[in-house]
Amino acid sequence: MIIMGELDGQRVFLTGAAGGIGRGLAEAFTAAGAVLGAADRVEPRGTAAWARQLDVTDGAAVGAAITAFAAAAGGLDLVVNAAGVISFAPVVELEAAEWRRVLEVNATGTFLVDQAAARHMLAHDIKGSIVNVASISGKVGDPTLAHYAASKFAVIGLTQALARELAPHGITVNALCPGVVATPMIEANLKAWIMTMEQLIAPQAIKRTQTPAEMAQAIMFMHRCRALTGQSISVDGGTYFH
Repeated sequence: MIIMGELDGQRVFLTGAAGGIGRGLAEAFTAAGAVLGAADRVEPRGTAAWARQLDVTDGAAVGAAITAFAAAAGGLDLVVNAAGVISFAPVVELEAAEWRRVLEVNATGTFLVDQAAARHMLAHDIKGSIVNVASISGKVGDPTLAHYAASKFAVIGLTQALARELAPHGITVNALCPGVVATPMIEANLKAWIMTMEQLIAPQAIKRTQTPAEMAQAIMFMHRCRALTGQSISVDGGTYFH
């Protein structure tokens, strides 16, 4: 359940806001009272008063977008990286171009957003929060997901390193590791996985998909808890206990 007013007045910059988990986060943050800046490769619609088309692999554009949102909103409190891509291929069939595409968006894109956010927060003495959306695939690799797992392992490593760098400045950095979240992408990907939803959630202790609202709850907790940094929190229905 999203608590009304939980983010009242908090300036939140969110990437990947046009679809999937990101769109659900946008709706939840808005419902919780955030001043939301929504960005995606396809301009988000109906999710925020401030919305921009943004390629997270373009460092200059990322920096400009964060600066513009902070100026419009009167500050910056929380940055959430939800932009990401996924595809499936056995490693012996995986094209190098596809490996690079997934790493470029998921790992390099997250780095560029984190870097721009850190620069802005440091320059304005903001004791804010950064949350990177990783995956349980960033903790345990699965067949046909070598490139995706590598990108999400990279996100978790980046999160830990940046948390140590920014802690002396009062900035926290954490990662969210979703499991099976109920989005259209999951339904579409079941064909690629050659399995049913029941098979997909079978390893979970809680036998159901998770929701974008539950991801938002975890992110808001990370933002509020100022003693929490460098952590990769799994919200996966109890798939992995680490």
